[in-house]
Amino acid sequence: MGAERAEVYGSRENYGLVLCRYCNEIIDTLPTNGVKKLYSLCDSDRCRTMHARQNARGEEPA
Repeated sequence: MGAERAEVYGSRENYGLVLCRYCNEIIDTLPTNGVKKLYSLCDSDRCRTMHARQNARGEEPA
């Protein structure tokens, strides 16, 4: 980690993961004090279609 980033984030490492809720692709990492998993939606047409279908049926995300 560069000195500039160390100043901004302190001693935090990028243990946080942002994963696509449909394909589990790693979208991004986050500086956290421990392992954290957050779910979002990637740019894949397949995943966006699945998300739209779930929303149309009123289902909760997986």
